[in-house]
Amino acid sequence: MNHQNREAGSNDERLDRLFEAYRAACPDVEPGADFMPRLWQKIEARQGVSVVFGRLARNLATAALALSCLLGLAVSISGSHTNALPGESYVEVLAEDHDNAALDLEPVRFTPAAEQN
Repeated sequence: MNHQNREAGSNDERLDRLFEAYRAACPDVEPGADFMPRLWQKIEARQGVSVVFGRLARNLATAALALSCLLGLAVSISGSHTNALPGESYVEVLAEDHDNAALDLEPVRFTPAAEQN
């Protein structure tokens, strides 16, 4: 039991020394007439950067929404005037392209580089 009392006493002494060191390192601020205005200036200075980024994010989100609406409107208007699906199937287009490509072929002769000199 005596051992626990000594530990509690040493812990209390250590805590008291810690508080004393803290008081020495951080002295009390003297309240004056300009205490609150200076405090608010410090708070607003720290929040200034986050306020700027918040405004920028809101403005970009609004611009993105407006741009999305405009693009959606443009696509819906242009989509009503043109036919989205082709009249021919993919196989028919390939077959037609193959017929045209067969007419344009010519025989090609390759000569080895050693024979050219």
